[in-house]
Amino acid sequence: MAIIPQTKLFCWEDVENLGDLERLKLVLEAIPDEPLMQNLEWER
Repeated sequence: MAIIPQTKLFCWEDVENLGDLERLKLVLEAIPDEPLMQNLEWER
């Protein structure tokens, strides 16, 4: 039987090693902002 090594899909250590601005950028990219932008344009 062969053992196939599997790489991790997500490594929390990679995120912890980032600086504060890089982590903030990741959070902002993950937040869905389309509904917010549509509402702001409608209000304007």
